[in-house]
Amino acid sequence: MKAESQNLILRLRWKLFAGLIVLLAALLAIFEFSHRYNYGRFVSYGLHVDVIARESYIGIPGQTKMYEPYLFNFTLLPVSLEACDFVDDTLSPGTEHPYAVQRLDTVSKDWQTVAAVNGEDFCTPTPLSKAETRIVSKRLWPGSAIKIMDGEATGARVLFTRGDMARFVVFREIRKGANWQTAIPSTPFYIQDQVLRDGETNFRIKH
Repeated sequence: MKAESQNLILRLRWKLFAGLIVLLAALLAIFEFSHRYNYGRFVSYGLHVDVIARESYIGIPGQTKMYEPYLFNFTLLPVSLEACDFVDDTLSPGTEHPYAVQRLDTVSKDWQTVAAVNGEDFCTPTPLSKAETRIVSKRLWPGSAIKIMDGEATGARVLFTRGDMARFVVFREIRKGANWQTAIPSTPFYIQDQVLRDGETNFRIKH
């Protein structure tokens, strides 16, 4: 009787273990396909930046999209990131992380930096944009994500035209001289809008 009881307990433990494995596999599959549906790709271990292109018009001729980068932590450890907490000109709070925008040169096949939103002037008050600013440190916990900024009209940046390939590069810290060694590049994406330019006009690419 004792041996039968021990065998029963052992079988129940194995069934419970197998059930947990199946449950974890199902949750992982749901997560992977959900991420694939929303961001266009499956994920692997590490830090990842994915970009969403949203329909939005902010008054720039020919502009139809706002591009929003999100940073995901698919590791087992939390990650520390520096960011800029601010209050805008409408007294609404916001957070922005340092980043760069790059364009793929179709001839050299190299990524060229079009703009770097980082450095000493990154987290300082700006007329019609940021009324109050403060550099903060934030933790990105395993399995979570953050929006790098509220979105920008990347297609309105100088050099970009419809069909160009672009990417964001997220920096972990705010400092003079970007630390490209620890920076996290996004999945490349195509510029979907064709901004109409009059000479070398520089547009305000955010709300």
